[in-house]
Amino acid sequence: MASRVLAHQALSIDVTQISTIAEEAVNLALGLAPSAMPSTTPLPTSLPSVEEENPKHVLGELSRHILVHNMFDKDEETEDNWADDIKVEFDEEGSKHGKIQFVKVLSRERGGKIYASFEALEGAAACAENLAGRWFDKRQLKVEFVDDSRIASIH
Repeated sequence: MASRVLAHQALSIDVTQISTIAEEAVNLALGLAPSAMPSTTPLPTSLPSVEEENPKHVLGELSRHILVHNMFDKDEETEDNWADDIKVEFDEEGSKHGKIQFVKVLSRERGGKIYASFEALEGAAACAENLAGRWFDKRQLKVEFVDDSRIASIH
């Protein structure tokens, strides 16, 4: 019940505010100058980042190297050599987009992370675009481009 009340309060807007906003919109549409009266409607202090909120958007600057998140959950994997199996699966899928030079499954870290390096930018870009936002084993994949120094640090 309390959540309904809070939701109603959050959605209820003073009728005076609505009419003021509507009047300003009509004036602007007719080419009239806006009123000198300042608006009492608060503006948001910040907007959400489109890049961070859209899993289909590949983060970072174009690179031959990608980092894929959510490929696995290390706490759910029970088979021996599961990380090798995931690496083979990733190699098969990623190779559809270009020649892969290196794949590293971070099997001891949280987040289901896999780093991959491609021979060409085009291969990395095609693979990243294909995987970003895709669902894999009930997890939505998130992909970002990473630079040479980050790849060098995991070798």
